[in-house]
Amino acid sequence: MIMKKPQYTIAIGGIDTDVGKSFVTGLLARFLVQQGRNVTTLKLVQTGCQGTADDILLHRKLMGQALTDFDRDGTSCPYVFPYPASPCLSARMVGTVIEAAVLDQAIATLQSHYEWLLVEGAGGLLVPLNDNLLLLDYLAAKGLPMILVTSPRLGSINHTRLGLEAIRSRHIPLLGLVYNLYGDHPREIVQDTLHECHKALVEYGFADTVVMVSDIKESTAAAWQPLVTAAQQYA
Repeated sequence: MIMKKPQYTIAIGGIDTDVGKSFVTGLLARFLVQQGRNVTTLKLVQTGCQGTADDILLHRKLMGQALTDFDRDGTSCPYVFPYPASPCLSARMVGTVIEAAVLDQAIATLQSHYEWLLVEGAGGLLVPLNDNLLLLDYLAAKGLPMILVTSPRLGSINHTRLGLEAIRSRHIPLLGLVYNLYGDHPREIVQDTLHECHKALVEYGFADTVVMVSDIKESTAAAWQPLVTAAQQYA
């Protein structure tokens, strides 16, 4: 009897736009590649560019891999829009509506070819994909465990708590937070925001797992294993 290999899919969301979701997605994928895993990434929607999604290009660069056929045919990013706005508005400006069924098909196709699939969201958790569907509601309906990316920038404590509350209210499994240290932040704020992240995880009833990611100019190393181990219970 041939045993089917388990398949692991993780959603990667952020407390806001430009918080580092793409770097985290690419770096985690790189770690899995280095562990000998068969892994790829999916960007649900990309705005502000044309052709191959900028974030997919970044993922592959961080992974040390060339573009795949799935990248070239658009499977790994089924919606790319030129105007830099919310997915819903960017789609509307070119006369298109983002369809959940298209996203479903992209996920299913990549799941059938890869052991690990990292699904990066667009913008913050509650951005609209269309007039009737928010990003987080789509991910909740798929039942995907999630990693939430946060940072020490001003506003992050509030945004992190709002994100955790939204995740908990939708009964989404949270694998942990990634604390992205990119940028120039006062030491006092870095330390206090980190403390508040740990505190919020406990208060909202999640595992107290925070992975620190250094400014990528300094290091690409991070202790990813706790997130990978947590994800393996959701095959």
